[in-house]
Amino acid sequence: MDERKRAEVEYPERVGDAGREWLRTKPFANDPRETARHLIDAGYVIELLELRPGLRFVELGCGPGWMTRFVARHGLDAHGYDISPQMIEIAREQAHEENVRAHFDTADFEQLDLERTFDACLTYDALHHSARPDLVLASAHRALKPGGLLLVSEPNWKQRFQGRGAADEYGTTELGYSPRALKRLLRAQGFTEVRRFHNNRKRLFGNRPADVVAHLAEPLIYRLLAPFWTQVWLRARAT
Repeated sequence: MDERKRAEVEYPERVGDAGREWLRTKPFANDPRETARHLIDAGYVIELLELRPGLRFVELGCGPGWMTRFVARHGLDAHGYDISPQMIEIAREQAHEENVRAHFDTADFEQLDLERTFDACLTYDALHHSARPDLVLASAHRALKPGGLLLVSEPNWKQRFQGRGAADEYGTTELGYSPRALKRLLRAQGFTEVRRFHNNRKRLFGNRPADVVAHLAEPLIYRLLAPFWTQVWLRARAT
């Protein structure tokens, strides 16, 4: 195993007790705005992947599994895979404690073959931990039934710079990919109907004049700045 993958495998050990506690409680017990952002993102996942009870769902690079467990509560047959056995152990422990029926297994998401058995696939905040996004997207295509949907949520190319601290401290891969590059990779792996969705700051607005102006202006500003620093949401359909 190369050093970058070993760092991902050992990440729960390297972050220490406080880091492992954060992994166990995620998305809760954070700053209120951060918790809200994650929960809103979970809503986007359900909406954009058109998830309905009874569908088969898989998350590649699931980490501690909080998103997979959230989706399982919606009535799906939910599965999560991660390269770190300790991550999978946390995910299973939390699923048991929460009485959530979700399935977790250890696997390298660059090499996984799930024999086209899933209706929907997600990579959430995980693709930037791979130096070979083409292999991850190929795994996603192999996971999906023909016509199945993939959703990729990423922090944009800026992660290459913002993630340097984590890369230096823990040895993890912290890259970033532009929406245009990811769209090309998706099409190269056999995906069609590739669409980008734009998010905003995920906050409520009051009735004060300043709030009304912000409510009208922010969508335009975020779309204008999207190529530079906003979160990337790409949805595609497997052939």
